[in-house]
Amino acid sequence: MSLRAAILGFLRLDPTSGYMLRKRFEGSVGSFWSVTQSQIYRELHALEEDGLVASEREPGDGKPDRRVYALTARGRDELDTWLRAPVEPVHLRHPLLLKLVFAAELEPAALDEVLAGYRASIVATRADYVARLTMKEIFSLARSKREATLWRLSIEHGLAWCDAELAWLDRARRALRPKRGGR
Repeated sequence: MSLRAAILGFLRLDPTSGYMLRKRFEGSVGSFWSVTQSQIYRELHALEEDGLVASEREPGDGKPDRRVYALTARGRDELDTWLRAPVEPVHLRHPLLLKLVFAAELEPAALDEVLAGYRASIVATRADYVARLTMKEIFSLARSKREATLWRLSIEHGLAWCDAELAWLDRARRALRPKRGGR
C-alpha cells in the first residue's frame, strides 16, 4: 500500500506526469523510499483503473504529449483512510547483520574492511540527509508550515538513524578488534 499511498500523496500536492512523480520521489522521499519508473507507471495505471486518479493528455508544444494524473475524490478518501490507519511494523532486512551472523571464520581484517565500507556508505547517506534539509526545492512544494515541519521531521529521522548506525558500527568495530594473543 505504501507506494500507492505515496503516489496519491504526491498527486494531492499537485497533478503531474509519471516522469515528474519519479523526480519528486528522488527529490523528497528518495532517501528512505526507492521506486523505479516502471513501478510508478504500473501503479498509476492500477490507480486509474480503480478510479482513484484520472489522467488527461497534455499537448507537448513540440515535444511528445504527456499524460498528467490528478487525484479523484475517491483517491483523496483512500489517502485519508491510509493516513489514519495504524502504521505497519517495520520488517528489517539488514544485509550487514546477515553477514555478521556468518562471519565468525572471516579474518578480522576482512570483516573490518566490510564494516568500514558500510560505515562510508552511511556517512554518504547522512550527508545526503543534511543536504536535503537545505534544499529549497523540497520545501517549496509544502502548502503550509505544518507540512514543511512534517517533511523536515522525516529527514531528521533519517539523520538520527544514520547517527545511531554510525555509533553502533564504531562500537562493533572496537568489539571485533583482535585482542593481543587471542583470535
